[in-house]
This record gives sequence, C-alpha cells and structure tokens, in this order.
Amino acid sequence: MAPRVALGQHHVSGAWLAAAVRHWMLSLLLLPACAAPAVPTPAAVGIPVPAGAQAAVVVRPVDGDTVVLRGRGTGPLPARPTRVRLLLVDTPEVFTGPECFGPEAADRAEELLPDGSEVRVQADRDPQDRFGRPLLHVWNAVGVEVGQALLREGFATVLVVRPNTAYLQDYRVAEKEAEQAGRGLWSACP
Repeated sequence: MAPRVALGQHHVSGAWLAAAVRHWMLSLLLLPACAAPAVPTPAAVGIPVPAGAQAAVVVRPVDGDTVVLRGRGTGPLPARPTRVRLLLVDTPEVFTGPECFGPEAADRAEELLPDGSEVRVQADRDPQDRFGRPLLHVWNAVGVEVGQALLREGFATVLVVRPNTAYLQDYRVAEKEAEQAGRGLWSACP
C-alpha cells in the first residue's frame, strides 16, 4: 500500500502528491512562455532566406542597426568578428546622446539576434558603407529578416544606401504599416 500523507484534514497517497507536485512544477515552467512577448514568425515578416545566403554567428549586437558577426563558409563576411550594418534600416542612436526610442530599438535587435545564435546573411550591390562596414541583410535563427522586422514593429525607418535596393519595396511597406498603426517610434517620438 502506498504511504499516505496528511494534507490539512485530508489524507492523500504519496503517488497523488508526487503527481500534483510534478503538475505544479510543469505549470511554473510553462508560465513564462505564455507571458513572453510574441516574436514575429518568418511568415509574418515576409522576406524568405535566399538560397545561398552565408551562415554566420552573432558575436554581439551593438545597437539597433549594427551587429558583430562571424562568418562561416563562403560569402561576404569573413570568419573573424566583423561589425556589420543592417541594410536599408536606420534606428535611433544610443551612444551619441541617446535619441528617442534608441534604447528600445537596441533591446529589440538583441532579442532578434541573441549572442551565439546562427544567422544567414546576404549582401546587395555595394558591399560596404562609408565606414568600411559590410552592409548586409540578416535573417535570424528562425528565418526572420531582422531589418524588415524592426521596420514593421516601429523600431526603425528606411535608409537607402544606393545602389542597394534589394527588398526596398518590402521594407517601405513594413515601415508604412508601422507608421499607420502608430507602432514604436511612430507614437513614442515627436
């Protein structure tokens, strides 16, 4: 016969108590996942990862539109840690006198590109900006095109560095959606 435990005025078996404790612990583990903010899915963001995109690893996000990546295999990104500028997006500054919504944009970029995560990258026509940083489109580990996600969620505005215009129309649509809905910086900043 299973041992019985007194629980208030009720007696329960040890097996029942063990099952109740397991259920309670599982509930505690699942609760944070239910309360976590929704991260856009690849389908919600739109631009699919192109065939042939180079694999890379996130070393660390710098701010909302700059990240340090380490390339893997063949592509525009070297194997050493390299500071990369996201193509077609501009987020508010966080270092030179923080601008409105800059810290929030940097935090969102960090959520989309956590340290050590695997990403895919693709260059456009002009591979570098005026500071010598590679200009790249970046897809995170779940296939979300990060620049487009930042635009759609109101953390960035479109910044065209010609002749780099691949995906420009998709980016403009995402920016317009955020502006019309008053998301992020569109409602938080004057």
